Amino acid sequence: MIAVGQKAPDLSLPGVEGREGHVYDLHREIDAGRAVLLYFFPADFAPVATEELRALEAAGWTGPDLTVWGISGDSIFAHAAFAEEYALSFPLLSDFHAGGADAYGLAYDDWEVHGPAPKRGLVLVDTDWEVRYAWSAEDAFAPDGTPFAAVAGELEALLGRGFEPARPNYDAENPQ
Repeated sequence: MIAVGQKAPDLSLPGVEGREGHVYDLHREIDAGRAVLLYFFPADFAPVATEELRALEAAGWTGPDLTVWGISGDSIFAHAAFAEEYALSFPLLSDFHAGGADAYGLAYDDWEVHGPAPKRGLVLVDTDWEVRYAWSAEDAFAPDGTPFAAVAGELEALLGRGFEPARPNYDAENPQ
């Protein structure tokens, strides 16, 4: 997995925000002076990833100095339906063969008989291409405490403004 302090690899992936498809280039965000939080996950509608994406939405971290992208192996069509169902306002990108995830050391060789897929992971890239935070989970279905509080602290240090971390609700019986 990519480590804090390393230079982040560039990404260029198709994605969707709302119902509009685009190509999303990491270098465009960095060149525009925005840090980027990448949340990798294997598939839309996966229980743990769904709650973590909902927590990212609830955190409201997107803004003029920070971009948030969700990146999974699903198509932009699945992403559009998923984002609509859960009212996600940030782009979801399609890393169908997990090439982007692999560049960050966050790819399964084979996940649930689907072939290559992104692992669950968070990577914060600053405006100098430096990885400021990196975390991953080996088990896509284990609610092992995604470190949103640690990311919020790193965002505060990087951007100089406070962030309130949202906490994922892994209780499928009582969704938020």
